[in-house]
Amino acid sequence: MCGATRYHYGIPGAIAKGIGHLLLATGVCFALSPESTMAQTPTAPEAMSNILAQAPSTANQLYVNPDRGSDREGLGSLQSPYKTITHALRVAQANTTIILAPGTYSAETGETFPLELKRNVTLSGLPERNGSGVVIQGGGSYISRTVAAQNVTMLGAEKATLTGVTITNPSRRGYGLWIESTSPTITNNTFTGNTQDGIFVAGNAAPVISENNFVQNGANGMTIHGTAKPEIRENSFERTGFGINVLENAAPVLIGNRIRFNKDGLIVQGSARPVLRNNLIEGSERDGIVAISNASPDLGYSGQPGGNIFRNNRQYDINGEAAKEIISAFGNEMTGNRTAGRIDLAGVVNPGSAPAPVAQTPRPTPTRPTPTRPTQTRPTPAPLPNRPNSGQTSGADSFPRPTQNPRPNPRPTGSAAPSTQTPIPVPTPEQPINIPVPPPRTSNVPPAPSGSIPSPGNRGDSLPVLLPVPNGNAPIGNAGSSSQPVAANVNASGDGPPVPANRIQILGLRYRVTVDAPTAREQNRVRSVVPEAFRTILNGRTVMQVGVFNSAENANQIVDTLSRNGMRAEIQELE
Repeated sequence: MCGATRYHYGIPGAIAKGIGHLLLATGVCFALSPESTMAQTPTAPEAMSNILAQAPSTANQLYVNPDRGSDREGLGSLQSPYKTITHALRVAQANTTIILAPGTYSAETGETFPLELKRNVTLSGLPERNGSGVVIQGGGSYISRTVAAQNVTMLGAEKATLTGVTITNPSRRGYGLWIESTSPTITNNTFTGNTQDGIFVAGNAAPVISENNFVQNGANGMTIHGTAKPEIRENSFERTGFGINVLENAAPVLIGNRIRFNKDGLIVQGSARPVLRNNLIEGSERDGIVAISNASPDLGYSGQPGGNIFRNNRQYDINGEAAKEIISAFGNEMTGNRTAGRIDLAGVVNPGSAPAPVAQTPRPTPTRPTPTRPTQTRPTPAPLPNRPNSGQTSGADSFPRPTQNPRPNPRPTGSAAPSTQTPIPVPTPEQPINIPVPPPRTSNVPPAPSGSIPSPGNRGDSLPVLLPVPNGNAPIGNAGSSSQPVAANVNASGDGPPVPANRIQILGLRYRVTVDAPTAREQNRVRSVVPEAFRTILNGRTVMQVGVFNSAENANQIVDTLSRNGMRAEIQELE
């Protein structure tokens, strides 16, 4: 604590007293004596300018520490931090950076989920370590405007920034970050241990998502839905079900990403139109890229080669057997022609609406899939702890410095094995899934009346796009691109009754697909093929409802897929 402050004789008393209080608040402590200040500073205005220049500005920074902070008594300063992100976001003004100390932020430490980012506010942990040690863990109910109720850790906001944190949602069907019709910047974070997806992008969102790690999430690293157009640059997607799932009419741009060691690298369905340039897609247990229905990924054309590298994918690099469109894939690197379906490798076909040239990340190479920026390096991030040792850091030293321009991820050399991470249990399918869907088999199900089948391009033309929803709201399936998803009520145990007939009639849904699954083992087998299938009781039997469809063709397609994985599915015509 400073002693008594002596004020400069040449500065008015009120101003000098205010300066003294400013110096006390910022921790700057020295005496303003007549002898010293008059000798060094000839005029009062110049003295004031010099003193204020030396005092650090903390007006746009708030500090949070889950171990020693206090929301009630804290001031949000380095010396007196808040305890929760919840409170800091509540009080933060525009152009504020909230700086997080290492630790775990959870319901146990006072957080209320989902946390909602704030417009023009930055939430920053340790960007230089991709959030290692700054863990936000938990989830809460969120009602999406487009896909019903969800369990979410954090919500995006327009012009918000999230950097340097680890997000994990262990809740049933938990999502890490949900971005709906907003455009935040998400950079240098880690998404791991989310039981559903690391990030879900919905509506007409257009975020920039760059240099993040997506590791061991339960269903997808990222899902891009609706008409979203995110920019996805230089991220790593590893060891999950689908690295990236793109559906409906989404049109993301994916540049310089590493999509490695997943079940399938990228799934494109509905009428999605992603653009892929200079990505590394390798080590998939099945296919590198799968295109279904009217989806048309742009993997390069004669005017703009793709520059993507496909390597060591077990089945196909590009699988378009179930696609209705010709897939342009000119100028990529692969060993032999490991493709299926109508794939244009010669650059004859241009995409229907060729995108404007995109600023491309340098093409990945075998020794450095996504190169670092030449003037910046940093050490490899440490493995993520479950909870940091409270004895490692304390007081003001426990806070990271704010980073205005986070540096890029270090890029690992080689590609023989995934990077080392703390193991997190995730659902493991018992049998491989054959994603390609053959032509529909002959079925005893009568065709739908004329006019009830959607035109090509509707969601009903693809494999089921069943978005998992927690808290008792389970989706009923595909209803065409012009309809809102309708949820059926289920109880807390996950059981759900059949969908009410009046809703089915309103949406034009005619066929339900179910699989008898009285045991948990059989239910998990169904989820391994269709992760969003849910358990329900039908005519006294325990079944897994796979989906409700508006055409016999779509129902037959999923029946074939299940049959090829050793499961007998049934189709019921709904009245």
